[in-house]
Amino acid sequence: MGTLWQDLRYAFRMLRTHSGFTVVAVLTLALGIGANTAIFSVVNAVLLRPLPYADPGRLVTLWERSPRRGFEQERVTPPDFLDWREQSRVFENLAFWTGGGEFNLVTPDGVEKVKCAYALSNLFPMLRAGPLLGRTFLPEEDQRESNRVAVLGYGYWQRRFAGDPSVIGRTITVDTYGRREYTIVGVMPPGFSFPNRCEVWLPAGWNGIPTDRRGGHWLEVIARLKPGVTLDQAQAEMNAIQARLEQQYPDVLIGSQVAIVPLLEQTLGRNLRPALLVLWGVVACVLLIACANVANLLLARAAVRRKEIAVRLALGATRWQVIRQLLTESVLLAMVGGVLGVLLALWGLKVLVAIGANHIPRLEGVSIDGRSLVFTVLVSLLTGVLFGLAPAWQASKPDVYETLKDSSRGMAGGLHRSRLRSLLVVLEVALSLVLLVGAGLMTRSFVRLIRIDRGFQPDHLLTAQLDFSISGFTTWVRPTATRPQVTLQELMERIKHRPGVQSVAAVSWLPLTVGSARTQPIVIENHPPASSGDPLTATFQGITPDYFRTLGLPLLAGRPFTESDVFEAPAVVIINETMAKRYFPNENPVGQHLAMGGRTPGQIVGPNPNARSPWSEIVGVVADMKKLNLSAETVPEYYASYWQFPMQTPVIVVRTAADPANIAAAIRGEVKAVNKNLPAPVIRTMDEILADSVAQPRFHTLLVSLFGAVALVLAALGIYGVISYSVTQRTHEIGIRLALGAQGADILRLIVGQGMTLVAAGLLSGLAVASALTRVMSGLLYGVSATDPATFAGTCLLLVGVALLACYIPARKAAKVDPMIALRHE
Repeated sequence: MGTLWQDLRYAFRMLRTHSGFTVVAVLTLALGIGANTAIFSVVNAVLLRPLPYADPGRLVTLWERSPRRGFEQERVTPPDFLDWREQSRVFENLAFWTGGGEFNLVTPDGVEKVKCAYALSNLFPMLRAGPLLGRTFLPEEDQRESNRVAVLGYGYWQRRFAGDPSVIGRTITVDTYGRREYTIVGVMPPGFSFPNRCEVWLPAGWNGIPTDRRGGHWLEVIARLKPGVTLDQAQAEMNAIQARLEQQYPDVLIGSQVAIVPLLEQTLGRNLRPALLVLWGVVACVLLIACANVANLLLARAAVRRKEIAVRLALGATRWQVIRQLLTESVLLAMVGGVLGVLLALWGLKVLVAIGANHIPRLEGVSIDGRSLVFTVLVSLLTGVLFGLAPAWQASKPDVYETLKDSSRGMAGGLHRSRLRSLLVVLEVALSLVLLVGAGLMTRSFVRLIRIDRGFQPDHLLTAQLDFSISGFTTWVRPTATRPQVTLQELMERIKHRPGVQSVAAVSWLPLTVGSARTQPIVIENHPPASSGDPLTATFQGITPDYFRTLGLPLLAGRPFTESDVFEAPAVVIINETMAKRYFPNENPVGQHLAMGGRTPGQIVGPNPNARSPWSEIVGVVADMKKLNLSAETVPEYYASYWQFPMQTPVIVVRTAADPANIAAAIRGEVKAVNKNLPAPVIRTMDEILADSVAQPRFHTLLVSLFGAVALVLAALGIYGVISYSVTQRTHEIGIRLALGAQGADILRLIVGQGMTLVAAGLLSGLAVASALTRVMSGLLYGVSATDPATFAGTCLLLVGVALLACYIPARKAAKVDPMIALRHE
């Protein structure tokens, strides 16, 4: 221990004496270690930290799946859920919830939007989450017309009731699809917000579990596997159950299989895990490049200290003692870099959370905890050994006799050291190329994603999400003053006359967001019926007459809707181009009829049950509008007139002549003027909606590009440092060449050529590695191959250009050396 303490004191003294070297090395290491600490903390919080429930590894979500019909994860129908619960033997229990969106809660200050969900009573016991106060739901509250009770989340309890423990027994008023009062029976502890950051839970008993809605998909199901049951066993049993159900109900749109997804995987989504692991690999490469840079610095210092080391060896020190001393200095450097790296990571995590917390699940809980600190210590120790071992090994075996005579020139400072420095440069270039190729692929993919032609014109568009679900409005009745459409029409007329407004329209829900469209089976008059168990399907929504003009969607055939397409008039629809091509491939769809529901006309239940006929006439064909996801697909879609379709939560779309944000205040004012009880509209520009749709790819691209740029800078500094040191060591040789007639251009070519030879070796190695590793990220790319030649070529040219500059600066300095001064150089 005394020897170790002595080594530490000497190492500290040496690093303090050579402060310039120490600062450069520590900053370089802090950058690499800090990046690794930050990304590990993200991976730890998002991927590694278990969900905040007891035994979370056995929690799974269940979805209906049908590869033939094209859906992978569809919500479950109530009768299917009841059959699963009765027939399955692999689960301890099954529960469901519905809703999970924002409900209107009446407060003394007006209407407040709060995340609510209807939950089955066994949801809380399944998650093994007990209340902080009171109780959760009772089994009898799962029945229709049960007592109206509510459980509050901790945050809402604190915000609305100031944490009052006597809140049990008080009531809250929910004004969504009718005004109802609920008695508060419990408060959940801090941190419990399942599902979807929910703050208030209401019992599923408001609607019971209908047994006659086999085709109605609205339940989200969660289950807990029995101990010892594997995912494959559960999958096999549930697929068998669902196959029997599909055979039993061939004319109903249900799944043929069951998708069982671990709850953590469902929470994260499909692409987040590989994206974070790729990002972790990127920062690991940055750390390796930083290590290579510091190793080169240590090799240069070892050449300067060769006399000191030779003296120590001559006085009886063993080689192991020299290596131990040099490694102690390296580890001390790394540990200081690690401390500074933690500070950089703390700052970096704040930036990451600010950028991505709303789009990356569980990111808001990221922190540098004990596991992150242990990781940082281990990385620092490993780093210190990694970059210090090779220089220490080389420095501990000098030619003692020649070194003490001081007869060796710097240019003869050891062929092996020169080879090692060259190898480190090759490694830096190769790793930098891999990172830059990855950053280039992600950037090209993201650029293509944001440039997708969605089929409409998003500029100067403002959207306002309304909510007519409060009491006082009715839907499934003949036209009255209380229908949402009446108020909507008045509101649009008022907005239309505002300065700067070009056109106004409304749609029942934005079709651009993933999961917003409603898909249902249809039948087409005088067409052969669909094969058993495989009905025709399409998404649908209600729109106002100016919707297509406002979005810039061209009408390809037929006519648009008009104000004469009212409730009492024959039902009419407009279909999109994809639906026309798929279901009417060799005929004109205009004038033909379709019915909603996928059953025989007498059984059809559609959005216009009071119409004289179940058939809707196709009066037009409109261009496609692509969805906002990575595949940007188009699906069969049809539109109904807003007078013939209930629009309880419509979205007003406003095209403006100037900045659409300037109209936002006017829209809020008009909403209050029309009906002061309406909740404040959620207003966003279409550009904001489009930006949110690509938030995760943007987050990943930004970080990979940032670390790629850091790698490029570190590689350039490494190349510059090696070439500059080589020029210094060869000053005497350069003087001789100049004295013998060599020109400055010859020296320039010599130095740059030797540097670029190392760069070429690094490029070749990097291309081989990149072509193999980039395939791992193929699932994160859109419209770009993982081996895209243009990206590889552009990255190589960029790296060559930076490397040329890094070689040229010291080479130019060498070419201007005065031969007389160089010949006198020792």
